[in-house]
Amino acid sequence: MYSQYQKIALICLSAAVFSLSACMPFVDARREAGVVKSVGSSTDKNPTVCYGLFGSQEEIYALAANECAKTGKKAVFKRKENFACYLFTPQKAVYECQKTTEPVPPYKPACPIAR
Repeated sequence: MYSQYQKIALICLSAAVFSLSACMPFVDARREAGVVKSVGSSTDKNPTVCYGLFGSQEEIYALAANECAKTGKKAVFKRKENFACYLFTPQKAVYECQKTTEPVPPYKPACPIAR
């Protein structure tokens, strides 16, 4: 059996790991310093969004749609991959930017200073 201290430590560790898996979704568009090409899995044609346990579908789609809006296209879901991003954001949603006849909402920079 576990001692009282081991149980408390296990509960605290579980709570820490569980809370860290609630990290905010983000577009995996990492770049190396001084290099124009992306080293993340996201591209201009296929934005990739990494998310954890609590990423809402609306929030994930909004990130992909915002990336596609940069080129005037619409985001269309392609596939979901598990354990494909990082430890605390293990899920990956891959979208495809497709041409559309519908009006596309304008691109919104994530940082208000970048406007």
